[in-house]
Amino acid sequence: MVAHAAWLLLLPVLVGAEPTALERDIRALLKLQSLGGIAVAFGVAGLASGLDEEFSGHVDNDRIEPLLYFGNAYLGAKHSLGSAAGVWLATGFMRRDGAHAASAEVLRALVLANAMVAPLKIVVGRERPDGSNEYSFPSGHSANAFAISTVLGRRYGRKVGLPLFVLAGFVPVARIHERHHFFSDVVAGSVLGLVAGWAVERGDGEKLALVPGYARGLWMLQVGWLY
Repeated sequence: MVAHAAWLLLLPVLVGAEPTALERDIRALLKLQSLGGIAVAFGVAGLASGLDEEFSGHVDNDRIEPLLYFGNAYLGAKHSLGSAAGVWLATGFMRRDGAHAASAEVLRALVLANAMVAPLKIVVGRERPDGSNEYSFPSGHSANAFAISTVLGRRYGRKVGLPLFVLAGFVPVARIHERHHFFSDVVAGSVLGLVAGWAVERGDGEKLALVPGYARGLWMLQVGWLY
């Protein structure tokens, strides 16, 4: 959970390059349909809680073990936000406008997902199945996986979206497999990821702008957006 808190402190830095877009995303997240989606996340989690004991334990299948490992290792807040920010910066420098816009949307969706997940973990305080801490509900890994899949599925269509959603479906399994989450945790996280992905607005015309600046005896590189 320390990693979650640290990344929340860094979120303004990561998204500072696009305040207008993020403000629009936040407003979309506060609209009735998005708030309804958040309510659905709690509702389905309540229904799923009755299956927490049934859907638990390890998955004995060597074929999907690499997918489970990937989901556990790389879909947390630290790796997801860091990777999205890295791709966003790299595609901006390379002037790959389409990939740059897509990575910006993914980054913003991850920001929204983690902005919902991290406070809920603290407020709910549910102990994990393995007893490691009290930040089980909801699953941030699941939220990240479904936020990414939703954004890229909307942008590139079903040929990309369907395989991504199938892969995203292994992330909740991975979290249950390692006893990091209950079934209801991953259900709630997945729905919150969908909500975050749908709240993000498309931005095909965005381009990266780097401007040197000087303040208080320090040179710095300011990152901004051109529309």
